[in-house]
Amino acid sequence: MVIAGIITLVTLVTVVASLAHAHLKPTGLSPVRNAVSQYGISPARSDYRVATLAFAAGSLGLAVALSQVVDHREGAIIAFLCVFAVARALISWFPMDAPGAERTSSGALHGLLAITAFGSATVAAFRLGTALSDQHTWHGLAGVSTALAWLMLALLLGMVSRRVVPSIGRWFGAIERGFYVVAIAWFAVFAIAATVH
Repeated sequence: MVIAGIITLVTLVTVVASLAHAHLKPTGLSPVRNAVSQYGISPARSDYRVATLAFAAGSLGLAVALSQVVDHREGAIIAFLCVFAVARALISWFPMDAPGAERTSSGALHGLLAITAFGSATVAAFRLGTALSDQHTWHGLAGVSTALAWLMLALLLGMVSRRVVPSIGRWFGAIERGFYVVAIAWFAVFAIAATVH
């Protein structure tokens, strides 16, 4: 479990470093308006790919760590982390459509993979909070997982609602980056717990 936790932490550092490097490149993208995925269709595409693959690896690492902590009946948590990993691993190979461009199958699949990843991380966080509240190990972290899950859900709904409230689109980048921050925090909390267990 300790090794899995350390691997997860290393991958999270890689995610943050890669995305930070992408943001520093002269892409012309706005962190407030533009989606993180737009780095995948910019000169920073390699940074974006490294970040997505690292996040996928980190999710698998956390799945291994949690499989040794949560009750075996809570296999859904591990399954959702594996779904997250697959979605993150694939997403950079199916780039989003450029804003204003004609819709393509790649862009449609990209959107589906993004929702799948964000949704599965959110559900995993909720399920983990519930599971930990019913067991002795990491019982004190149950509330942390649930609180971060509610934050992820609020931000996810914010991203999805731009289709209903177009004015939210100007803030889409900030909302999505907020989700990234909260999701990374959730992964980090439990990766750290695994390393000090």
